[in-house]
Amino acid sequence: MRTKDAHIPGGAGLAAVAALTIAACGAGDGDETCFDWAVHDTPVQAAQDALVVRGAVVGAAGEGAAWGVRAARWDVAVDEVLAGEGVEAGQQVTVLSSPETCNGGRGPYPVGDPLDVDGEVVVLLHDDAELGFRTVTPFDGVVAVGPGGDLPARWPSDHRRP
Repeated sequence: MRTKDAHIPGGAGLAAVAALTIAACGAGDGDETCFDWAVHDTPVQAAQDALVVRGAVVGAAGEGAAWGVRAARWDVAVDEVLAGEGVEAGQQVTVLSSPETCNGGRGPYPVGDPLDVDGEVVVLLHDDAELGFRTVTPFDGVVAVGPGGDLPARWPSDHRRP
């Protein structure tokens, strides 16, 4: 039973908000923390306060847990840092794919893991004190590369919303 929602902006402040959250859904492997994820109207808005890299997912890197839910980890080869600090071009980083929580038992990635992709993508990251690099939200963490290899100005027409 969900007792409280926490608004998660997808950037700074996650640890403080999560520490104050006492929500539980009672599903999955343990108690899930239920989040009211921020809605970003554009990739540019989602990239505010984020580490934004262009690169390719090179493979699965195991599993972790986030907010009481199993979550996939992926290795990402960074071709270019478009915004933020914390990695450099040429590095490979392990990224936790932020899972959906408290979604009626549909699993962490009801329509597929956004990092389970081929080819070059833009990945929007938050450097989480507890989880390491993770996608900013389950919905806004990965987008196709825009013109000129940049962050696109708009979400694609099939972009999922919370």
